Amino acid sequence: MNDPDDWQRSGKHWHAYSEVREKQDASTRADRLTREPDEALCNPRAVARWLAEMSHEHSLRTAVKLLGENAGWGHVGDSGHLDHDRFADEITAARGDSVYVSIIREHDRLDLWVEAVTADDCSEVHHEQE
Repeated sequence: MNDPDDWQRSGKHWHAYSEVREKQDASTRADRLTREPDEALCNPRAVARWLAEMSHEHSLRTAVKLLGENAGWGHVGDSGHLDHDRFADEITAARGDSVYVSIIREHDRLDLWVEAVTADDCSEVHHEQE
């Protein structure tokens, strides 16, 4: 099991990007890192919060059958879904990893890319911690 403070020891912070696409083609990490990020995020909680806010704003509320006996129905983008993802995304970021989310919308797809970076990957001055 990874240490939940790995991100601090490795000097990580995250660059958040949103990208609308209609086709299967998506940008690469190398392409994204050459662009100005939509947001610079300084800790795992901020990563999870940004993803949850963007997911809440852009997810179509689609009914889905939940897994498990007597699980019933839920909705993509409902509070239970967002809370589950927020928890998982914070754990992933705490390991110092990047997090990617793809949201299917009515006529296109919104990709959310939160790239884990170090000062070596980044020329910006936003490395301070919250």
